[in-house]
Amino acid sequence: MLTVWIDLLTSRSLPTDVRWVFYEDKCRLPIQTEVRFAFRPRPHAAAEAILRYSCRHLDPRHPIAFVAYTIIDGALIAGLQGDVFTAEEDVYRKDWKVYFDTTVFFDGSKPKMPGCELVSDDATWQRLMREQPHYLTELDYLVSVDALVRQYGFQP
Repeated sequence: MLTVWIDLLTSRSLPTDVRWVFYEDKCRLPIQTEVRFAFRPRPHAAAEAILRYSCRHLDPRHPIAFVAYTIIDGALIAGLQGDVFTAEEDVYRKDWKVYFDTTVFFDGSKPKMPGCELVSDDATWQRLMREQPHYLTELDYLVSVDALVRQYGFQP
């Protein structure tokens, strides 16, 4: 699945430097004119291990979606959604029950989620988490690493 994802990104001239985020790696920011998030992506190796585990263990009766959200500093911010309710039907692999949504731009120029930022330090992340406003978005459907640990025994 990861190979298909990277090939799709390449064919669409999107960055293949993918920074994966999961439920615990996003924080809502106050809405100014658009929905915005702060992200704390996992290291590449850890994120890939979570993705691979998720693809092997999540209930195959329910589709999942690889979704591109935005581009920050040349890196594509993407997540694995356990609910495809908001995923665009960009590419669907029926044999895998997987959507691949690379529609990060609404009109070819404006990112789906502009104004987002990356956070790397603990103090800023903790402050943003405490202060985050509460509103529903498609990012609420990201695969949760905590749930993988509780429900499937995943060892991060």
